[in-house]
Amino acid sequence: MLSPFLASLLTVTILCRIAVSQYSSDQCSWRGSGLTHEGHARDVEQVYLRCSQGVLEWLYPTGAIIVNLRPNTESAAAARLSVCIKPSPESSGTNIYLDRAGKLRLLLRDEEQARARVHCFGIQEGAVFVEAVLHQDISRRITAFQYELVPDLPGSNSLSGRWRFTHH
Repeated sequence: MLSPFLASLLTVTILCRIAVSQYSSDQCSWRGSGLTHEGHARDVEQVYLRCSQGVLEWLYPTGAIIVNLRPNTESAAAARLSVCIKPSPESSGTNIYLDRAGKLRLLLRDEEQARARVHCFGIQEGAVFVEAVLHQDISRRITAFQYELVPDLPGSNSLSGRWRFTHH
């Protein structure tokens, strides 16, 4: 029989593991589920990714997330970076916007994501705002995209041929 202290410690450890397994985030990629926010469909969660490339995968999206993409080091060159995102061909359930100081500019509608075209914008233009589209049935909805921070080049949208989406 466990002492009350050990039983409490075990319970806390199990709850922490469950919480971590529902939302995973390293500095490069993020995977989460809207099912854990079902009662809070209007919540907006902040996600911070600090790598030159990675993947975001949001299962059963509800509410919204703001994805802050930044290089892992600060330098003068960082201000001249572009962010390029490429949705998975299976991506659905959200609209993707560019958020600059609360003003949203539509980047991709829900139905456009299946084309898996690369969209680029300057890193100084803001964060990526991903808003769930209201559906009666959220099953089988996953929003997923790859991102990459690249030197600010004219015609950055030509990057679409160099990426192949891979699931993690």
